Amino acid sequence: MEIKLTEKEELARKRVCLALDTPTVPQALDLAAELSDLVGSFKVGKTLHTAAGNDGVPIVREIYKRRGEVFLDLKLKDTPDQVYGAAKACVVPGVYMFNLHLDGGEAMCREALRAAKESATAQGIPVPKVIGVTVLTSLNDKDLEVQGIPESYKAHVLRMTGLAREWGLDGVVCAANVAGEMEKQFGQWLYVTPGIKYAGVQNVGQKQLDTPDGAVQACSSSILVVGSAITKAKDRRATAYEILQVMAKHL
Repeated sequence: MEIKLTEKEELARKRVCLALDTPTVPQALDLAAELSDLVGSFKVGKTLHTAAGNDGVPIVREIYKRRGEVFLDLKLKDTPDQVYGAAKACVVPGVYMFNLHLDGGEAMCREALRAAKESATAQGIPVPKVIGVTVLTSLNDKDLEVQGIPESYKAHVLRMTGLAREWGLDGVVCAANVAGEMEKQFGQWLYVTPGIKYAGVQNVGQKQLDTPDGAVQACSSSILVVGSAITKAKDRRATAYEILQVMAKHL
């Protein structure tokens, strides 16, 4: 059933990225076809990307055929030359953005940016956004302490975000519950925020959580990565639309 969105609901739609964390490639493609009119983009992570490669399925191309743009969530981290090559391979039609781990260092991040621009220019396609992972949302203060990092989760995210801006990246991946504070400190930017829960449902393993309405009220320039809250709902389309309605009230 077609759902006609209001202007504000359309603005909300553009800020929702659906995580295609499914057991099989066909399930992911079915979700992309089912929900492309209610979400702005689709996240393809390591599991789906690897499974698609094993099955010989060009997953980004297939999602793009279903009118979906892709956030390629491969979290690149390696030597600068290796990341340069991997970043070039990430730049294909349909990829709106891809990410890398900021703790790989400045040289690595700048090589990814160079690769993205060169590859997009050579193909005549838009340059994808290159964003940095600050701290995984599966971690908390105690986890950082065990790793010998002498600052709180929030402080570490803020510090890594500052580095990302210095190094010329287009945005960061960060927990939704700290994006608002970062926007106050660093201004409007691209804050990609996993850890979104709705009706008590969120991705397994997340320790840093927020709701759709709370996330958009706190940060005006974030993209919300939503997974199980939609994909495990009894009525996925109805739930996706409800989330847009909740967000639209605060836009």
